[in-house]
Amino acid sequence: MVNLVIVSHSAQLGQGVGELARQMLRGDSCKLAIAAGIDDPTNPIGTDPIKVMDAILSVADTDAILVLMDMGSALLSAETALDLLEPEVAARVHLCPAPLVEGALAATVSAASGASINKVIEDAQSALQAKRVQLGFPALEDLRDNLSAEENDACDAQAESVTVEINNPNGLHVRPAARLVEGLSGFDAVLLLEKEGKCVKPDSINQIALLKVRCHDRVRLIAKGPQAAEALAAFQALAVDNFGEHCQVNVTAENAQPTLTTVSGQVLHYHPIHHRFDDLAGGTQEEEFRRLKIAVSHTLDDLTDLTRLAAEKYSDDIAAIFSGQHTLLDDPDLLNSASETLRQRKCSAERAWQETMMALSQQYRELDDAYLQARYIDVEDIMHRTLGHLTDVTDNAPVLLHRTILIADDIYPSVVLQLDTSHTAAICLRHGSPLAHGAIIARQGGIPWLCQQGNAFDNLHNGDPLTLNRLNTRQ
Repeated sequence: MVNLVIVSHSAQLGQGVGELARQMLRGDSCKLAIAAGIDDPTNPIGTDPIKVMDAILSVADTDAILVLMDMGSALLSAETALDLLEPEVAARVHLCPAPLVEGALAATVSAASGASINKVIEDAQSALQAKRVQLGFPALEDLRDNLSAEENDACDAQAESVTVEINNPNGLHVRPAARLVEGLSGFDAVLLLEKEGKCVKPDSINQIALLKVRCHDRVRLIAKGPQAAEALAAFQALAVDNFGEHCQVNVTAENAQPTLTTVSGQVLHYHPIHHRFDDLAGGTQEEEFRRLKIAVSHTLDDLTDLTRLAAEKYSDDIAAIFSGQHTLLDDPDLLNSASETLRQRKCSAERAWQETMMALSQQYRELDDAYLQARYIDVEDIMHRTLGHLTDVTDNAPVLLHRTILIADDIYPSVVLQLDTSHTAAICLRHGSPLAHGAIIARQGGIPWLCQQGNAFDNLHNGDPLTLNRLNTRQ
């Protein structure tokens, strides 16, 4: 494991970089310490070797510590701190010349994924690459000389690896990524999935999604270990099968919104239950974590049932939405992150889980791929269901007794799945996305789906008759 130390002349800058970097973390896979500014109220700008040494010691319970610095005396203070440390600790400290902000973010992501110190250094030093290319500057020279001999072998084109072209119309979004994680699990091999020089471990759909693999992108699986060949063969087979996804139609924001024929029904404003809970823990950290693990287990059971229902009611493609949610939830990083929040905040299991899942939802919202962005609602669907188990409050889909036009801020895919299609005339959302999994289910069920409607329906009340005859209009 690699831990990080940020050294800056400015306490505000150091804390800001640390705050940004911590947004990349889930669980305790990487620790971060800040040594910024000096303790002089009249002249707080500067660096202090003792403060740098203390920061290093606070995260020294690991294999390697990477120190990133802003400039000038920050480098001198870091070097002095090395001289003050015990030789055994100093030998594990690496000073990195990467840019402070970009380098810290890249190093945090790399370290949190379990990368070696050489890989973390490479990622930090390459952090400006994307910005340079985007702005038309020449790319920096290859930094592979920083890698160990073993890692150079793993990155070499002649090493055991397979490159495939992704033909899924919307890239490796949640469902095909879930199939990839499932298909590569269990092999006795170290696996890395690489796109354009960035590597992630293909054991988490959250990490795969952040690679932003789009249609026609080429990705490489690198494998080392006794079953490397078997893992590569499985990867090729998954790619040939388009990771279990039918790929005839490329769903985009432009073609996802259906052409609406005239539909009529009674208005129903739908709101999911707002789970109420205390922020403070009602028991010990261990007791709260035990409650959370039980609730997550119940949620996994729910998702198994929803997968079965989706297959029976619609198709295997729709079932894959909920098996993908199951894989997303069955990620130890999520529980590790919640456990760390419980430890640091002394809060309830509900609060820790909500913060963990909303942070993940925000990561999806900030992606620049519209299809992947729309997966935020799956994360919040899982969060809501688990909170229900924690609070012992069940939230079922609305039971519709007549033709109804549902109006909501947004709607979870699991709710859409459970709707009676014969009584659901349309779904109209103030927000939402035409690329959401709920929209895909609605199309399968022949339910018109209108989203991004803002306050167009706010003056209507439950039970009011409503006729929709084309997008964004009503009578």
